[in-house]
Amino acid sequence: MKKSQKTYLILSGVALAFSVACAVLWDLFNQSELLPILKILSDCFSIPGLLFICVSVLGWVSSKGGFDIFGYSAKSFFNLFKRESYYNKPETYYDYRAKKEETRKPFNLPMCLVGVTYLVIGVIIMVVFLVFDK
Repeated sequence: MKKSQKTYLILSGVALAFSVACAVLWDLFNQSELLPILKILSDCFSIPGLLFICVSVLGWVSSKGGFDIFGYSAKSFFNLFKRESYYNKPETYYDYRAKKEETRKPFNLPMCLVGVTYLVIGVIIMVVFLVFDK
């Protein structure tokens, strides 16, 4: 099995476990009417989808260096309290970014695609719910 297939399988399993947890939390398995079942199923697929999409968007922002300023400012602040940093020339933000650029992780596309898939399934179930609700 390829590494990418394993990644998709693991992420799908995590999303499915989250969906089952939501179903148990909202008492899906004790429902007998169609409309409440569709409503709960729509929520059970939409919430993990949105969660995975949001986490992957934050990962994309991080992979582009969007949060580097926060790490640099925290490092600079805590270096103020170290005795040896008082005598040394502090690292510039440009140097910090260049050093971070060497070790930066790429964007996690599989998580975004699994999230989009779950969200699409949730939207389809919601459309079916709205059709039967009339």
